[in-house]
Amino acid sequence: MSEQMPQQMQNDEPESLNFFSTLQAIATKRELNPYAKGEPIIYEFTEDPGLLHQYYRLREDRYNQTLKSEGYNWGEDFHDKLSYILIARRGRLCLGGCRLTIREPDETWLLPVENSEFNLRNTFPDLELNSIRHAELSRFVIMEDNGSEDNIFDGLCKAMYNKVVTSDIRYLFAVSSYLLARNWRAVSNSFGVKTTKIVENIHPVERALGDEVKWHLILSDLTNFCNNNLLTHNLAKVFYNENSEIMN
Repeated sequence: MSEQMPQQMQNDEPESLNFFSTLQAIATKRELNPYAKGEPIIYEFTEDPGLLHQYYRLREDRYNQTLKSEGYNWGEDFHDKLSYILIARRGRLCLGGCRLTIREPDETWLLPVENSEFNLRNTFPDLELNSIRHAELSRFVIMEDNGSEDNIFDGLCKAMYNKVVTSDIRYLFAVSSYLLARNWRAVSNSFGVKTTKIVENIHPVERALGDEVKWHLILSDLTNFCNNNLLTHNLAKVFYNENSEIMN
């Protein structure tokens, strides 16, 4: 058998040899440079099945590890089908992501934070969510030890706010731990969105986790940005990062 292998390889088509050479080159590249270092980080809203699969898997692994919530689905769910999925990638490797779920005034389905006991329209009647477009930002995740010195969280926030202000969203909600809520508010303020606040005394409960994890509700009032085209244009310009690329 060993004597026949060299002769067999000599009889292979050139295309086959090129194919195996390409596979070997890819494998070697991944082994030597698993995080595609040197390539720019791309922030983009995607429908690519491969990248979405990586994002859902990363999300499920990191949330289960952090929240110790075995048996709960942190992977792909119903709201992902209704949402815009933003990812940070280097090459074809997903380094992190989040999602934006937009609800129109006449739509009655529940946002991710809502359930039979908690409803944003009932909780904030003065916002008139029945007559204006609003959205929720959720499922932030970033790969641990991603081999990057860039602030991926900051890059995701910039790309997401660019999407928000150009989508005529008046109110943006998010739910997170207190630390992440403070980081989100700080990043928003740095963009000029001074109307982002952590809502006091409202702590939505994730049924699967019960009261073990204390969530905080964040609200960004973007009404002035939607009503001022020049302000929206200037804000959107802030989101472009010279060290990365944002693609919509």
